[in-house]
Amino acid sequence: MSLFTHDATYYSNQIKRREVTATELVERAFKNIKSLDDKLNSVIHIQEAEAFEKAKSYDEHIVSLSDKERATLPHFYGVPILIKDLGQSEEGQPAINGSKLFKDNIAKSTDNFVQAIIDAGYIIVGRTNVPEFGFKGLTDPELFGHTYSPIGHGLSSGGSSGGSSGGSGAAVKAGFVPIATAGDGGGSIRIPASFNGLIGLKPTRGRIVTGPDGYRSWQGASVDFVLSKSVADTFETLKLTSNQVLESPYLAPDQLPETITATDKKLRIAYSHKSPVGSEIEQDAIDALNKTVEILKSLGHEVVEDAPVVDGKRAMETYFQMNMVETAAMFKGIELSIGRDITKDDVELVSYGMYKAGDRVKGWQYVHALNSWDQLSAQYHQFLDKNNYDFFLTPTINGTSVPVDAFDINDDIRDRLERIDELEDEEAFGIFGELFTDSLAKIPYTQHANLTGQPALSLPLYETKDKLPVGSMFVARKGGEAALLELALQIENAGFIKSDIIDLNENPI
Repeated sequence: MSLFTHDATYYSNQIKRREVTATELVERAFKNIKSLDDKLNSVIHIQEAEAFEKAKSYDEHIVSLSDKERATLPHFYGVPILIKDLGQSEEGQPAINGSKLFKDNIAKSTDNFVQAIIDAGYIIVGRTNVPEFGFKGLTDPELFGHTYSPIGHGLSSGGSSGGSSGGSGAAVKAGFVPIATAGDGGGSIRIPASFNGLIGLKPTRGRIVTGPDGYRSWQGASVDFVLSKSVADTFETLKLTSNQVLESPYLAPDQLPETITATDKKLRIAYSHKSPVGSEIEQDAIDALNKTVEILKSLGHEVVEDAPVVDGKRAMETYFQMNMVETAAMFKGIELSIGRDITKDDVELVSYGMYKAGDRVKGWQYVHALNSWDQLSAQYHQFLDKNNYDFFLTPTINGTSVPVDAFDINDDIRDRLERIDELEDEEAFGIFGELFTDSLAKIPYTQHANLTGQPALSLPLYETKDKLPVGSMFVARKGGEAALLELALQIENAGFIKSDIIDLNENPI
């Protein structure tokens, strides 16, 4: 069987025991992608020559080592991995960002995060699909098309794998590779984790290494990491990609321990299914949360129905302002690079509209927006501290996955985006609140941790009667990843995590 049914740590240990070679694992990854990805559309580029060259060198090196020396090799030595094709550049490889504007773009340097992945021992085998510039909770770039979840949803148009790390989520759940990189600027690790039944950690702002081309992606709201099947892979990769770059504007407040163990503490956890933006909550999300509460109680923890009082609508207003301004800044930089203005023919209409709207946001408005993030962070931390809560628990998503076309633009919004240069500022800004109304109703919980900088962990603990997953999201204080993962390890050891792969040969979609 060529599918990767186990986690990355398992396969690295096999290599170090010389039970399998890196070359054999890389061959398996390419076989999986080539034979099955036509059902998912998760991978947009493979790099066979480079991967096989690296695997060969790894295999030649390990032959000469003693058992003791092999134990000192990088933790994930020889394990194949896929890289999210958005803001995670590798020198000499495509860096397309889901956009036809970059369809021929080749990276001139390697990002520090990707270098950390390489230094951890992983062998990069390709790059995964993303929505253009990562703006959506689904993966549907016009350049490459929709990415589907390997979990059969029985929906006429197919079930989405989520976004923006939808390609990575689909590939890991289908067993193409044991792990893949991801990134999260508003839920883009946790959404695919929930839709596909995987473990998805959004680390603390400043935890993961950034640069060298940019150190404050989306003002620190966006962070790179991985989608995985095990707590061990999550923790070890977290350690190996942690920020050691002092010029970074953000640094996590606490150092990670060398190891973690399943928590033996009685934790006090607040929980709520209430939407921060007032949307109606689906029964599947409520059932998932209730199941998680049952699990926590069975493990001896105290759970209290409670939630912080925050202005969720204002938080999302500032989130959209950030999206607009950061898009405008990015596009202005691209224009300087290519020596001309970007037009509607270069990018998707939503991206163009974000650019034009962002160009109108006043400096004082953006400063006020960022200040409100700090206030939101204070509210969340005070909520935890004053009530002696360890974590705050919600559903990750408001229910199960959706059809790939669920958030398509309607004709009215499309018309206004086409005419955005003619609109007054407030009308131009208002388009995006309307545009993302449906997606925000489906995905109301994830964005706050991006604004506050807190770590948030989605765990696959519940499936509907139709075997559709709904994640449960635990939010901790800044720097609290180890505590989150110690709870996750306890839950995993008790057999409650449901992260097994879907074999597309047995479950055609």
